[in-house]
Amino acid sequence: MAWPPSPGAGPYILSLDVPAFFVLVGLLGLFVVILWWVHQQYQYRKRILEGFFEAAGIDLAFLAFGVVLVVGIATHDPSGNRTSAALYHVILSGYWLTFSIPVVTIGSSVESRSRGSAAWLIPSLVVCGVLFLAIFGYFYGHP
Repeated sequence: MAWPPSPGAGPYILSLDVPAFFVLVGLLGLFVVILWWVHQQYQYRKRILEGFFEAAGIDLAFLAFGVVLVVGIATHDPSGNRTSAALYHVILSGYWLTFSIPVVTIGSSVESRSRGSAAWLIPSLVVCGVLFLAIFGYFYGHP
């Protein structure tokens, strides 16, 4: 299989007016509201805020990445090619986020709790990347 072309114009409609996008934005917004609330309630308790970021930092990063990717693709080319459509569906299908967030959260937690003696973060990110490519490949082949 040849390398897919760059995202661009094409026949596939990439709309932000779909329930999956609203769920994604709503979930990101919920995490931001919780972060704001924790910060307001416990301004002078650094460990509580650190605990929040340890528990939710991975989720925030993945959700923000997903929103930025989908918005970028859909606004750049509302009718995208197969590459654009596959990237769009990787995020909005939810499969990649459903599997990758727990994998990276576990890898990060194990490495953090072991104070680096069990280096699981990088391997978990590699697994996450492989999952992304596998799901992208599926959606690229089945537009």
